[in-house]
Amino acid sequence: MVAVPPHEVSHDILVAAVRQQYEGVFPAGSPLALAAERAFGMAGRLAIDVHPLHLTTDEIVSARGLAARNTAAWDAFHAYAVPAAQAALRSTGLAGSDVDLVILETSTLIAMPSPVTVLTQALGLRSTCAALPVFGMGCRGGAHAITMAHAWLRAHPRDTVLIVTSDFASPHFHVERNLDVAALVGSIVSSTLFSDAAAAAVVSCSLDEGIELLDVARYEVPGTPDSIRWVASDDGLRFRLTTDAVRSIPALGPTLRTLLGAQGWTGADLAICALHSGGNHIIRDAAQTLGLSAHQVAPAWLSLTRGNLISSAVLDAIALIAAHPQLRPTWGAPVLGAGFGPGFGIDAFVGRALLPDTAGGAIGTRVAESRRDLVVG
Repeated sequence: MVAVPPHEVSHDILVAAVRQQYEGVFPAGSPLALAAERAFGMAGRLAIDVHPLHLTTDEIVSARGLAARNTAAWDAFHAYAVPAAQAALRSTGLAGSDVDLVILETSTLIAMPSPVTVLTQALGLRSTCAALPVFGMGCRGGAHAITMAHAWLRAHPRDTVLIVTSDFASPHFHVERNLDVAALVGSIVSSTLFSDAAAAAVVSCSLDEGIELLDVARYEVPGTPDSIRWVASDDGLRFRLTTDAVRSIPALGPTLRTLLGAQGWTGADLAICALHSGGNHIIRDAAQTLGLSAHQVAPAWLSLTRGNLISSAVLDAIALIAAHPQLRPTWGAPVLGAGFGPGFGIDAFVGRALLPDTAGGAIGTRVAESRRDLVVG
């Protein structure tokens, strides 16, 4: 289940609003002014139609301190993450009391106690329910949560795991002035790339419909710890994005090919992929690295039309695969999911599609094999 704000801003309007904030900031013809123009050109080419945003454009560009920014992120968590979790449980016929572990991924909400405490109250989780709150995985968050659920259920196969992802970019916009050329380009492009979203999914060995998990992998490219990061300042968290992130995608290829090879697969064997929609270059480089077709990476492009949904992007891709007949694979077909993000690294999983022939089909009518594996539903 993916939940996004009902308020949408067209990508062109968002780019124009950000551009307006930089008018006159740098001397005409200076290296920084030229870099800003280059960044806005890059932003304009992003394959995004609209951004679901918790805040309006006027609110986004207004001056705010850290407390106000974090309050807006908290408001968004209540508005979208809690309903997404409730809907995920309803879709599998479960109650909060059935959950044995909740995994929460966020990189935009600072809190103590963890937002898991809010979920415990809102969902009626047991007081003994295990909790794994994770901060800072960024765009890898959704895939990382799936790999953590996989590890937990290998040790506790009778358990039920609830995954919740919750990231909201709109409270964290800054006009950046004191940056070098490379950092300025990353700041401007990132300001026009991200959207707001929450998502949730249930992972269990008892589900008969969803994505059957077979194996997982994680890898971080050496020498790239600063390619995607937060920088803390008195008025909030400031996002840093460098070209190392895009350039590092080919370095992730061996990990993905090894993950596929353990199942006897190559990229050509995959029916569809649930890749993180990190941006035009991320999707294209991932496809080229594995030799994937346009159809195989179509869910990522479709997800990107609503912007980069950060930790919720991979779960959004899975939801799109299940919802669209032209993307939905045949029963038992091989699938790959992967999230790219801070580190710079990857969390990935392979499995088989256990999806009905039509959206909303009956749960539990078929299984892939005589044995049951872990299923994300």
